[in-house]
Amino acid sequence: MKQVQFEADNAALWTEIGAILDGSQQDQRALPALYRRLCQCLALCSQRGYSPTLTDHLQKMVGACHRRLYGTVVERPTTLMRWMLVDFPCRVRAEWRLLLITCLAFFGVGLVVGLLVWYQPQWAYSFASAQQLDQFREMYQPSRIRVGRGGSQGDLMMFGHYIWNNVSIGFRSFAGGIFGGIPALISLGLNGLHLGVIGAWLSRDPTTVHQFWSFVITHSSLEITGLLLCAMSGIRLGLTLIHPGRLTRAHALYSASQTMFPVIVGGSLMTMFAAFFEAFWSGSGAIPIQVKYAVGGTGWALVIGFFLFAGRGKQ
Repeated sequence: MKQVQFEADNAALWTEIGAILDGSQQDQRALPALYRRLCQCLALCSQRGYSPTLTDHLQKMVGACHRRLYGTVVERPTTLMRWMLVDFPCRVRAEWRLLLITCLAFFGVGLVVGLLVWYQPQWAYSFASAQQLDQFREMYQPSRIRVGRGGSQGDLMMFGHYIWNNVSIGFRSFAGGIFGGIPALISLGLNGLHLGVIGAWLSRDPTTVHQFWSFVITHSSLEITGLLLCAMSGIRLGLTLIHPGRLTRAHALYSASQTMFPVIVGGSLMTMFAAFFEAFWSGSGAIPIQVKYAVGGTGWALVIGFFLFAGRGKQ
């Protein structure tokens, strides 16, 4: 049934309910039966993919009827806690195929290039200049008071730098996903390539291997996962634009953005928290390397466990 016909068939029902809600009709005895019919209208509207404007209007009317009948406020479908602890991990699990593709683009490229540089170190010069490789080796020397990209600059300044760097990479990956997904996968592949080249190059040097990996592992669980989720969200929206199904592209994009909103927010928050750890923890020379490895390993275990088990049975 077309939306116009649907609206015409149910206009009298909605008008009668509106009259009860605004007080122009005093007799409310018919409201329970009308409320049930209204809920059926909302279910059909959602099932058939009618316009978001009509769906929102019916949802508001259902909420008003519920409050009138039961005297309570309808529980909001998503609160911040529910977003983070239920909707966020459940939505990520639902998109496991896209997550697998993004993981292959990042870790697959990084692993292949890393092994190539490890066994054939001269290949490193094909991906980075000699000056860049020497600069990275200098950055992770044990004699440095602080390791990583921060140098002697203040923690707060580096926190701002890492925030900008992480958010900009995440945004580019998300935006690239909207344009068909290919730009996002290329961005992930380039980031994985960079990590593979630098990681393998510094791992061949006994003086820098532990300085580098103890720096990376402490915040990488949040930064890399957040990056992958941003790319995954963008790709999902991009695929929706390519294949909107029975909906118009505008309506399909609206629906997909609502569905992926917890993932977009969660991925962005993870990259921001990663910047905090990167500035105030990862680069600190006062923290023993063994502690950084332990904290980093725990972080990865918590992130993986969260997305595997959080929110199960609570939707």
